[in-house]
Amino acid sequence: MKFTLPVLAALAPAALGQLIQVEVRYSDHQVDVGNLDLFKETWEKIYAADGNGRSVVSDTFYDTFADGCTHYTKDGNRRVNVRINGQWGRIPDVGLNDAREALVKSLWEVLKEVSNPQAWDVFTNCYGTTWQEGVPRWEGPHACGGKDATVRSECLCDIGSAQCEHHSWAHKVPSMIKANLYRDGVLLADSLEIEFASTNKEEDGGCGAVGTIVSTLAGFLPGPGSLFATGVDVFCGL
Repeated sequence: MKFTLPVLAALAPAALGQLIQVEVRYSDHQVDVGNLDLFKETWEKIYAADGNGRSVVSDTFYDTFADGCTHYTKDGNRRVNVRINGQWGRIPDVGLNDAREALVKSLWEVLKEVSNPQAWDVFTNCYGTTWQEGVPRWEGPHACGGKDATVRSECLCDIGSAQCEHHSWAHKVPSMIKANLYRDGVLLADSLEIEFASTNKEEDGGCGAVGTIVSTLAGFLPGPGSLFATGVDVFCGL
């Protein structure tokens, strides 16, 4: 399945030939990563890594939550693996930061657009999930149930009087997503790839979002306009 953005007619053909086009490909397989903080464990992790000015390699496991109501005694019910592999700085006339930021920004925008529409509420540290159990007097804000809840007045628990302290969002993400750079149709050396895995079973269906993503990113500029073309070519593999 292939969708590409139209070439901007306002740019002369000679100028277009010099601009770098960002391409993002992702898999149709969707991985339930629970309430993993996607921005923190992708974007922020890349920029926090030692030596990220040239490349990043990481392979990290996380325990996450995926249910709408999780009792305070329960641990996470998803085991999630995130692998990041990126390298930049090998294109002679493009700065290290320009290539890195174009790859990171473009991949993140596509990942966000794929995962956000299917996000669901996760409430954790819940009390009063049985009729016999009471609820605490919260010293600070709490997410749902009871008086002054910050997210919703009633939790997603079976018992209407239950209360939960924390709220987050859970997502399904592509099992693999990769950003590449092209100039004049020629693949360049710099790239960024992220893989997701989970103990929960994968599902198909991620490719259905491609058309919407292309429309949303039609005016997106990945990097300096003197170097990068507007928009992102998006492909999804069945």
